[in-house]
Amino acid sequence: MKKNFLILFIMLSGFSLFSQGMAFGVKGGATLGLQKWNNFDRSILPRYNAAIFLESLPAEKRFSVFGQLGYHVKGSRVRTFFRDINTNQVSRRNIDTEFNNISLVLGGKSAYPIAANNTKLYYLFGIRGDYNIKYSGDVFLPFNKEDVNRFTYGFTFGGGVEIPLHRLVGMTLELQISPDARPQVFYPAGKYVYYTSTGDPIPVGETKVFNTAFEITLGFRFLRVVEYVEE
Repeated sequence: MKKNFLILFIMLSGFSLFSQGMAFGVKGGATLGLQKWNNFDRSILPRYNAAIFLESLPAEKRFSVFGQLGYHVKGSRVRTFFRDINTNQVSRRNIDTEFNNISLVLGGKSAYPIAANNTKLYYLFGIRGDYNIKYSGDVFLPFNKEDVNRFTYGFTFGGGVEIPLHRLVGMTLELQISPDARPQVFYPAGKYVYYTSTGDPIPVGETKVFNTAFEITLGFRFLRVVEYVEE
């Protein structure tokens, strides 16, 4: 896994070959995961994300290209209530379904200065590919290994603010929204699933489960400026 991260990071660094330089950094924060199962909206799953990124530094224009490689926990939550038959007390329990994904985003970014210290607002859009490395089961609608798509894809768009701390160092505060175009879980028509506790079969119609992730991150951004000297 570390080797794959290194190879992708080196490939993305090619952005700087046709620009004034490049920016790179790390960011992380909170993820709010949403899913819909059989047209039933589940509760938000609060989790986390972390990523590394690279982007070009254009000499004149505001538009740049970027790459982002990150770890994202997506999914959904079901809130249930249980009654103790001995005490007659009712307690609430959260049952979480998680998908731990590695995501690669390639896209474009446009920034606009809003202050004298070069603070900028920006927006971005990218095409994203996800690879699932781990997932948890679901007790209400169980799924098997063959029901999970390891590779999914979708889009990422969002925006944020860049705040310079030094000539070559800055911070970012960013909001991203990442809907999937390929389902994370897919049940074909006529499929049966089985409760893990009793083994009873449950008939399931065609079901497609898509991830949507809302993420807010705080990051550090470092500049590598290329200066050309005429002889």
